[in-house]
Amino acid sequence: MSDLRLSWTPTIQRVIADVVAGAARETAVFGTRGDGKTQGVLGAMLGHALQHQAAGYPLPVPWMGVTDTFASHKLKTVRSVEDPMWQSCWQVQDSGHQVVAVVGGKPLVRLDLFGIEDQGAMNRVRMETCGVWFEEPAPTGTEESSSGVNEEAWVTALTSQRVPSYAHPALMTLNYPHEDHWTWQRFLPSSGLWGVHPDEPTRRWYRVPPGERAGAAQRAEWARALANRPDLLRRLIEGQPGSILLGLAVAEGFREDLHVSPTRIEPIAGEPLLVGVDFGHTPTVIIGQVWHGERRVLYAAACAHGGIKQHLENEVLPWVATHAPWALRQPGKVVGCYDPAGETGEQSDIERDPVSTMEACWPGLWYPGPVTWDTRRHTLLGALQQTKAAGQVSLRIDPVDARELVQALSSRWYYPTDRHGKIRRDLPKKPNHPWEDLGDAFIYWLWGLTTTPTAPSIRVDAHWSLFDRSHER
Repeated sequence: MSDLRLSWTPTIQRVIADVVAGAARETAVFGTRGDGKTQGVLGAMLGHALQHQAAGYPLPVPWMGVTDTFASHKLKTVRSVEDPMWQSCWQVQDSGHQVVAVVGGKPLVRLDLFGIEDQGAMNRVRMETCGVWFEEPAPTGTEESSSGVNEEAWVTALTSQRVPSYAHPALMTLNYPHEDHWTWQRFLPSSGLWGVHPDEPTRRWYRVPPGERAGAAQRAEWARALANRPDLLRRLIEGQPGSILLGLAVAEGFREDLHVSPTRIEPIAGEPLLVGVDFGHTPTVIIGQVWHGERRVLYAAACAHGGIKQHLENEVLPWVATHAPWALRQPGKVVGCYDPAGETGEQSDIERDPVSTMEACWPGLWYPGPVTWDTRRHTLLGALQQTKAAGQVSLRIDPVDARELVQALSSRWYYPTDRHGKIRRDLPKKPNHPWEDLGDAFIYWLWGLTTTPTAPSIRVDAHWSLFDRSHER
């Protein structure tokens, strides 16, 4: 580029070349800290502008730069364009709301910077543009205010690329998100340095190798600083998708490598099922068994739309019919602990309460769980620390049918904190569906294993002897 000499690492060089060639409609660049993702996108804008001009289109090329808040742009993007490597090619204007690239006396790119703080800011993604760039659309997890940008904004921005050009690039640059975040799911990256979505070839992704640009000493320093945050260490240093902690995890002591089975867990035929149920906004059911002193979670699912009746009929009972049919034929094979709020009926019909509905759909021995948070929290933390023979943990969770529960316990169920990392209150964040519901249902499930409950006309011995009869075999 006349008057400007730039050098790039191999992966970033390929990103720029492919963007300039119009190789993909949508492009995602995933990388760790210090990998030069932002600088690479700025370079791609310049290369695209030169090709845009060569194809007979006028300059400067309009781009939008979107992130969660404008403050993030001022702290990060503006500093990036002021890096000495650019030799003052990028000119900051309008108090940082716009930067213009001027090379050889010609304005090549006009980049409008804004955040998605509210609906008014959201409307800005509808403005006419040629290129789209989203910076860190996934939550960073380094501060509570970093909420990321939703997929609706991305899709809306794609429809705003109406300025004529030979190609309309849409790029996002980000640290590794959670594997179920929309940014990861939209591109479905696999191993390797680059690839395309298996069903959408117009979506291309790149994974910058950790340390391709940042020095070893600098990366080691960052790793030491993040030693107490394995979630950030995995995403920002090791280059892998992982949990994003938005606050202090409620399930203190939970470890995916210890508590989640590496393989599927099959139900023990003929043995009782223990069920934990949370009612309310998002009905949630946990199903498991105890075998040889091991507490096994076989299934966990929350219902986003519908009540407990719809959840049982559409999701839970079909799973039971396939995996544990004996629990449908014999009511004595089902023992459930539920959210006591479910005992409250409607004023017009006291019989129409969630518990009665549940008992009608799935006959068994049902009883209420604990009410106070102190009791429930003690039940949870005690179970996560429980061990069996040889010091092994006594809890194992199925990696597929209980995946939602794993996500809740790993990071999604948390205590809200202030900007200093202090807990705001000793209660989990609410509302936080479905993660709070999965956590509560899990506590009711655990309570059924560790207490001797009493319900009207029913007394259920819920100690190990009821659920773990392996000694009889």
